[in-house]
Amino acid sequence: MKNRLHLLALGLALGAGLLGSACSKKAQDTPAPATEVPAAPSITGLIQPADAVLGVSLKDDNTHQTIVGVVPDSKGAYRFETMPAGTYILYFNVKRGYVPPRELSVTVTAGKTTVVPTVTVVQSTVAFTVDGVAAAPAAIDLMLFSTTKNFDLVLSNGTLGTTPDSYVLRISMPYNMAVGTYSLNGIMAYATFTGADLVTYDSRVGTPTAPAGGTLTITSVFNVPPYPRYASGTFSFTGRATAASGSKTITGSFSDINY
Repeated sequence: MKNRLHLLALGLALGAGLLGSACSKKAQDTPAPATEVPAAPSITGLIQPADAVLGVSLKDDNTHQTIVGVVPDSKGAYRFETMPAGTYILYFNVKRGYVPPRELSVTVTAGKTTVVPTVTVVQSTVAFTVDGVAAAPAAIDLMLFSTTKNFDLVLSNGTLGTTPDSYVLRISMPYNMAVGTYSLNGIMAYATFTGADLVTYDSRVGTPTAPAGGTLTITSVFNVPPYPRYASGTFSFTGRATAASGSKTITGSFSDINY
């Protein structure tokens, strides 16, 4: 009887040892869960100043159709995730008053991140005086008039008549803009100023003792494809009202106006 119990105990111990060995081996053979590595972005870049651009678009290099767009973060950084290998075009949509940067060609290589050099966006600036008093336009626009083939530089600080200091200054310049001096007394180049009283003073209106006119001087023009194009210059004129007496003398300058 004692021999039988001894053999039974020995068998149970041997079975437990074999079971423990099998479990240990199974634990060793089971691989640990793989750690997921996030895919690296295909394209990254930085814009300065950070708030100059509303969005960045990625276009197809052949069709120029937009594939995807992103909005830069508060520091001006942007990124495009997991784009297929190939060549693309970056397009920058700027805020009002800034010169759009040139489109950039970027190449994506599979498994790698293309880092675009920092893009610095140039801000358009204008300063002028009205009868010696400095004006600071809140809005700067340049519009093309297809009927006369003129560019109009329009400067304003609000809707006319809404505030006592509201105004609109309009400098009309030739479509084929080139460095040089133009008389502000014709169809292709002239200037008008309208104040809060809604009276318009025109550089083309003169008197027998004070001829009409003024000067627009284009000091620099950047007009090399691919665009954008932009220009800088100065202006000076005395505008007179057609239906009222009085005049306004306006002198100023503009820099890096996109057209």
